[in-house]
Amino acid sequence: MADLNRIGLGTLVAVAGISLGLGIGVGRLTTSVPSAGDGAKSRIRKSVDLEGDETPVPRSSSADSGSMATSGAFSEEKLQQASALLNPRLRERGMEEALAHANLDEVKRALRWAESLPDGPIKKAALADILQRWAEMDGAGATNYATQLYEATGNAGPLREALQGWAQTDPNGALQKLQSLGLTDGLKANIRSDLVAQWTEQNPQGAAAYAASNRETGSWMGLVATVADQWSKEDPKMAASWAGSLPTGLDQIHAVNAVISNWYQANPNEVAAYVSSQSPGASRDTMALTLARQVGQEDPAAGLKWAGTVGDPKTQEKAAAGALSDVYRKDPQGALQTLASSSLPKPMQEAVTARLKGSGPWWR
Repeated sequence: MADLNRIGLGTLVAVAGISLGLGIGVGRLTTSVPSAGDGAKSRIRKSVDLEGDETPVPRSSSADSGSMATSGAFSEEKLQQASALLNPRLRERGMEEALAHANLDEVKRALRWAESLPDGPIKKAALADILQRWAEMDGAGATNYATQLYEATGNAGPLREALQGWAQTDPNGALQKLQSLGLTDGLKANIRSDLVAQWTEQNPQGAAAYAASNRETGSWMGLVATVADQWSKEDPKMAASWAGSLPTGLDQIHAVNAVISNWYQANPNEVAAYVSSQSPGASRDTMALTLARQVGQEDPAAGLKWAGTVGDPKTQEKAAAGALSDVYRKDPQGALQTLASSSLPKPMQEAVTARLKGSGPWWR
């Protein structure tokens, strides 16, 4: 439930439409903003460290311009020129462009060149791009090579790059291979989450079907939450509908929370109207709990109004405590006065007070 604690909000306003009829507010008013899907898809996340000298490099050298335009054919010379760029992000982009049209034989030739480089960030970046390009064409071969590197060095970076490249063209194959590797449970889960998030960017319905078939209902973490979190950045309404339709479980609660939290950051009025329109039930209660927490961080009284729409008493108790938890840490007396002024029944107010005063976190 770590997602329930993030997010800073702006000025409180009333929600339009249905939410106005309920007298419920949200933390801020925004205009519609383009989703991440309106632009280019984000590229595969690299485990290579791209931080470093970001100082613009002189333009006197063509290699330092960062423009490694390819003519449609692989050139080892262009790859080497790109690797010489001082700016790590331009270097990364240049090597990607140089490898974009490389065939399997050319990639293996590039690999031999990268292996000859001295250890350091340039070699790491080159291997990362080469492995991903190799894996797009031959996932099993690239992953077997990367597995040998991991066994020899303990560095999982190349293995992650290979699996991510494989998942670009065959996510199921990459995930099946991952499951067969002798990795620690933690590392395997971490890479699997990255692969599923990448799959969601490419094909949310396919990733959603995979996640729904591989649930961990007894854990807050799980693949359905990974899909919901990523999908909501592209299409929050579809993500919310999918997460809300999943059978109950701790992972489903986390998935719903992730969607509503992300959607609230992008468009608080839109998500408030969506939640207000949902039929009563466990999923709607989780959505309202999340809004109570988000809104309550800026306006506890408005957050309590959202808590008041929760049907299940125990969930309502958590929602009200979430709406007040931030202000309670700063001003316990003021928080309890806000609670006393709310429309929540007296027994519920007493339960919320006990929860706030308890030693555990408000959501337990």
